[in-house]
This record gives sequence, C-alpha cells and structure tokens, in this order.
Amino acid sequence: MLCLTGIALWIAAGVIPGVLADDPTDPAPTLIGFAAGGTVFFGLVFGWSLWKTRAAPDPELDALLRELSLGQPDEWRANVTASAIRSSRRVVQAYLVLGAIVTGLGLSIMVQEALDVGSTRITVYAIVAIVVVWAAAVPAILGWARRSSALVLEPLGLVQDGAVLAGERHGRAVAVTLDQYGSLTRVTGSSGALPLEGEAILAYAGRGAAEAWTDVKAEQDGPRIKVRRKGHDGAHWLWDLWLAEKLAAG
Repeated sequence: MLCLTGIALWIAAGVIPGVLADDPTDPAPTLIGFAAGGTVFFGLVFGWSLWKTRAAPDPELDALLRELSLGQPDEWRANVTASAIRSSRRVVQAYLVLGAIVTGLGLSIMVQEALDVGSTRITVYAIVAIVVVWAAAVPAILGWARRSSALVLEPLGLVQDGAVLAGERHGRAVAVTLDQYGSLTRVTGSSGALPLEGEAILAYAGRGAAEAWTDVKAEQDGPRIKVRRKGHDGAHWLWDLWLAEKLAAG
C-alpha cells in the first residue's frame, strides 16, 4: 500500500508541473517533476531496504550462536557473530546498491533532456556497462558470500545449498529452509509439549526477549519437529533451531 501510494504521488509530481506550466508544450516541467518525484520515491524505497538488511548487533543471538556451536575453538567462539550468517543479505544489499545507481542514472536522463545538459547517450552507455559488469561479477559475489557464511555454518554442522541449510546435529537430521515467507526449521524427533506458539513458546523456552518469539509456531510433523517463523529478521532462525532441539531432547 505504501508503494502504491508513493507511485501515485510520484505520477502527480510529474503531471501537476506540466499542467500548471505557462507553456503546455514544454516538456521540461514534467520531466523535472518526474525526476524529482522518482528521486524521493526510490530514495525512500532503497534507503528503507538497505536499513532493513543492515547487520544490526544482537549480543543475545551471538551468545546463542556460540552455545549452538559443536565444540569449536575458543577463538572462533569469541569472534564469530550471528550477523556473519548473511550470504543472502549481502547479495541483496549488492543488488540494492546497484539498483540505486542505475535508477539514479536513469532519472538523470530526464533532467538532462529537460535542461539540455550533458549527454544522454553517455548516460545510457554507463547504465549498460554497469549492468554488464554486474552480471559478470555475480558468480564471484555469490562465491564470496557463501564462503563467508560457511565459516559460521560449519561449526554448527550445517551446509548451505541455495536457500536450505542442512546437516546433522547430535544425531538428528536438521534442515532450515529460507523462503519468501520467512524460515522453516525441521529437526528429527518428537515432543509431547507441541504445538506451541506465542506466549506459550516464551514460557516454554524461558529465555530470549518476547520479540525473538514473535510470529513463531512449533508443531509435530510426522517424525520431525517443525518450527515456522514468519518474516526475515537476520539469523533469528537460530532461536528456532535451539527450540526444536530442546523439544526433541525432552
């Protein structure tokens, strides 16, 4: 709804200056209006997105990560943070920065046409060059992001394969799936305490802030315990893994 409202205001910012202009045939007011409206709209969109994908410190989650590690050296335990598990986040941030640059150049073409300054042809060439370079760099960026996450996931006994983190911990099969809805954690085992959600999870867990268990539901799914979390909030699926293993251990 916010985006739809923003698009409507953006269109208005382009149409109104043209309607109010002394010379209706002059495209400059409309072009400048569209460029200004687009700058504000996309500035808010890209700014909010980058803010949401930032690596916010979470000491309690970092402590949980070290607790979940499987017998790793003290040096690793002291330096690793949950925010390092963010290969997808880094790729998204890179796309956002690229999108902001390309969008800014695209909007600048309107201003160049309106004020008859610069060279729109050079700007278009620059946009194409950035996109081509980015496409060529994607494999290297993905590899770098995966290696960064692997340094943290390996001590957890997990390996990333696309949107799935899987492995074996304490003799139980573990799989964490990240999708458009949030995350789904599955651990082999059963528990008579299920199902749990909301305040019942907080009471059972006995740790973590209430926000850590918001929109989380745990239930039995055949031979596995399933914990579903709505929304993406960093590496908060670590709480779900801890909860599922606690339930499986009885």
